[in-house]
Amino acid sequence: MNLRQFVKYWLWRDTTHRGEFAALRRLMPPDFPRIVVDVGANDGFYGSNSFPFVARGWRSILIEPHPKVFAKLQKLHAGKASVTCLNLACSNVKGTLPLVVGSDGDAPSNSTLSDAPDLKRTQETILVQVATLSDVLAEQKIPADCGLLSVDVEGMDYEVLLGLDFSRWRPRLIITEDYGPKEAKKSEWLISQGYRLVMPIAGNTIWQSVR
Repeated sequence: MNLRQFVKYWLWRDTTHRGEFAALRRLMPPDFPRIVVDVGANDGFYGSNSFPFVARGWRSILIEPHPKVFAKLQKLHAGKASVTCLNLACSNVKGTLPLVVGSDGDAPSNSTLSDAPDLKRTQETILVQVATLSDVLAEQKIPADCGLLSVDVEGMDYEVLLGLDFSRWRPRLIITEDYGPKEAKKSEWLISQGYRLVMPIAGNTIWQSVR
């Protein structure tokens, strides 16, 4: 953590990479539901879009498939009644699938369900449980007006969004990670579901419900 990041954290509990927290907060009116769902939560702290909201006591569903990374996530938020940590992946299919282990260390942040050769990964795989986001939200009894959805799953954001029934759950804001080969499909899908692109920010895009 450099000095700038430390100041952001100390003043605002902001762990986002490039000011995503401030951008999201500007889009949240007083009646914004205090619920955040983070798919691809990593360790729950480094570069986290959800941590600033967890730190403010929001109801939080944090989803991370890699077992070692999940252990860090679970330890960070142990004892917090408002936080549920789930050791699984999300996609538009469910079952048990191979997670391709990322290439950035022993507890990697860039593991993925994708087999695309352009992603940073090793040859190692781990079998993980996979659920649709709709199933997760139903099991956790998350209301239809569900606040903020953050998706950062290394090339699989589009599939995660396909697994959400937007007629039943409607996050007011969605932040997704950009991935060139699927960016057009992801954008078309979100627009067709009644979202507008608010802004790109640091390799992410922020979307807002217009219905």
